[in-house]
This record gives sequence, structure tokens and C-alpha cells, in this order.
Amino acid sequence: MKLQFTNGYRPHFDQISRILQYLLDKNTNTSNRKPEIVIATGIPNKQVENLTSMMTGFGLVYPKITTLTPLGKIIIQCDPYFDKLESLWIMHYLVSSDPKWVVWYRIVNDIIPMQDRFVVDDVSKHYFSDLSDNYSEQAVTKKLPKEVSAVFAAYTRSQLPHLRILEEDGHGAFIKTDPVDVPDLVFLYCLLHYRQTSSPGSSAINIDDAALAVNSPGRVFNLPEYQSRSILGSLHDSGLIRIEQLANLDQVRLPEFLSKAMVLDRIYGDNNAV
Repeated sequence: MKLQFTNGYRPHFDQISRILQYLLDKNTNTSNRKPEIVIATGIPNKQVENLTSMMTGFGLVYPKITTLTPLGKIIIQCDPYFDKLESLWIMHYLVSSDPKWVVWYRIVNDIIPMQDRFVVDDVSKHYFSDLSDNYSEQAVTKKLPKEVSAVFAAYTRSQLPHLRILEEDGHGAFIKTDPVDVPDLVFLYCLLHYRQTSSPGSSAINIDDAALAVNSPGRVFNLPEYQSRSILGSLHDSGLIRIEQLANLDQVRLPEFLSKAMVLDRIYGDNNAV
């Protein structure tokens, strides 16, 4: 688990775009040292350190070597200013479904679904007491509130507010803005990622798991079950998946041709995708 995923900073997507562009222009699979990124982009060293950490969590670069993932590459080529909601939804899912980023993960999966209004100090005091088993008292007392604040700020400033997950109430608190509207192809991409991490090689996923299981798209997006089922029904109608409902069987069949790369091609405008 990593307590300081953001180090108290919210993601600056203009700077993330500059780093992604540098990595694309460099066009190498070798490790990119952060001092080189600092020199090439003019972004201060500490900020580069924070941003590349967040970019790893968002699924844009590989950890440690800081090279582009397929998602990072297609976003900088097709959506360099993060204008597409699909880009933001996928990044939200990837960082929020990985328990390694403990504060962000817990806020999205355990705290936001439980109530409608949030105060940073209250959240910090009441939902993370167990972290004292793994972190020093100083870290929990001083660094945790900054991390909690940064996660809430990420969803109310910059680009992520376009997802309309949270908004500020004008009195120092944050409120949940239900319901959210998740595009079908985003749900499909995240379902494939969920299959990859939870049951690699499986050709089918139980519908209840897709909608309700820990780290599933339905759970991370905080969707009511009927909405997850509606999205799956739409994907079935489009021929991208097959819903099988026979006797006690209630599952999504994922065809062999379906891949995350194919879904990204469809999201970002490749009309030649299978």
C-alpha cells in the first residue's frame, strides 16, 4: 500500500500531457529517468515525481521505467487535452480499482458510496484508523489529511470534475452528485481489465460480479445494479458481448476477438476496429 499517492497535489493534466508528449516523441521502450523529463519539459523535479506517480496509477505509464502504456499512447495521440470523458472515466477506474493506492481506493470504494456529504477532517479521522498498523503516527496525523484532501480536490478541480462524481458545497465540504453516466465502451474496457486482474483467461463473468463485486466496474463506478445491467444489455445488443441467461446461468460471455486494444480503437475513432 502507498499512503502518499498524490503527495498532497492534485493532478495537473496540462503537465501530464507535456510529459506524455515527451515520452511519445522520445519513442523508446527503455527506462526514462526523471531528470531527463525535468530538463525536456521544464516541470520542476518534485512535480515530475508526483505526476509520474499519479500517471502510473491512472494507467498512462508503466511503473519505475516511465514508458507509455497502450492507454497513455492512444490518449496523447488522440486526446492530448483530456477532453474526452472516456479518457477520464478509464483513468478514474484504473486508479480507484487498485488497493495499492490505499487512500484513493478507500475513498472511492468505501466512503463515497456510504454517504452524501464529506468533510476532509472527518473522513481522515474516521475511516483510516487502521493505517496506524502500517504507518507511523506522524504519517497518519500529518500526511493522511493532505492525501485525503488531494483526492477530493482531484474530483472537484482540473479535468476530473467533468465526471460529476463530487462537487464542493461552498462551505468547505464535498457532496456526491448521483447518478453518474458511464459510457458503454468505458464499462466494457473496465470489465476486460477486471477480468484480466480477477480471473485471467476466463471467457465469462458472472453478471452479479460485473455489477457488484469488489473492484468491478459497477462497484467502482458506484452504479445501481440496474444501470450496470442496462449497459451490459446495450453491449449485448451491439454484438460486443453475449449475455447468457439459462436456468441458474446469468453471465457475460466475452468473445475471443474482444480486447482492451480493440475497445480503445473504438473509443478513439478507429472505424476499422473489428
